[in-house]
Amino acid sequence: MQLLGNLDCEARWSGIALPEAVRRRISLYASLFAACAPEGVHDLWVPAPVDAARLLAAPGWTPPRVRVSGAQPSIDLAWADPAAKDANDRSRTLAIGQAIGVALPGACVVDSLPALDAQLAGLGDRAWVVKARWTAAGRDRARGTGALGAGELRTRIGRLLERLGPLVLEPWLDRAADFGVCGEITAAGVTVAEPHHLRCDPRGGFLGIELGVRDRAIAEALQATARAAATRLADAGYRGPFATDAFVYRDPTGRTHLHPLCELNARFTFGWIARALGDRLGVRRLGFDPPPHGATVLIAPGDDRVTAWCA
Repeated sequence: MQLLGNLDCEARWSGIALPEAVRRRISLYASLFAACAPEGVHDLWVPAPVDAARLLAAPGWTPPRVRVSGAQPSIDLAWADPAAKDANDRSRTLAIGQAIGVALPGACVVDSLPALDAQLAGLGDRAWVVKARWTAAGRDRARGTGALGAGELRTRIGRLLERLGPLVLEPWLDRAADFGVCGEITAAGVTVAEPHHLRCDPRGGFLGIELGVRDRAIAEALQATARAAATRLADAGYRGPFATDAFVYRDPTGRTHLHPLCELNARFTFGWIARALGDRLGVRRLGFDPPPHGATVLIAPGDDRVTAWCA
């Protein structure tokens, strides 16, 4: 089976050339995409060469044969449909969130520094973040508090606008827990899976996934929102895998609230990989930080700090 591990899809849609070191890292991570295909040995086409010796086999798991993208044959399964640029636009996700009533107050699209200044005036002294419409792993974004003013941050955001076009502005919130939901859109309709926890570091960096959400009220709200958002995406013509991200945040009084739709990715995600590995190996966790004792290592740690494990 021919697989396309194009984890550089957002960069391609933005017209950005990723550094070689980043392309090599995401190509290593892409090896896990083989879990989403039927069992067997598959050819996986990735953006950059990888050290095959770091892709470790385990009972029930055989790493794919990795090939560098180029004149690859017809692809049977792709991480992201190369034609799905519009479906993955963050401004579309915001519009969907507004349409189904779950967008954050103050979230909007800004296309210039004066437009950003005007919107920040309405946020007062709150923290905020601006994000590129196509990006992954926390790249191409900037954070601030209150008015933008002059200085290095204004210059940086100006360059983001020049390079990437309109940005999505959101209030920055004190996140207490992160979640995701995987699903699929077909001609028959929308299906959604059980939600999962997203493990993150204090700065929001992605560390891994733990399957299942114990709080049934949160799980049901996540699934309902994922279904409603995907239905809007289906109405726009998208067919294929998707995943939503969500989080619980604390307000200034310490009370917690669920924001059920912060991302809508019209492609495969690591949530899909975690679920596939769970079905295949009976594991509940997929991690990208140093492997704990007893974990099954799938990508051997290297000097680039790339690793992956399951347990």
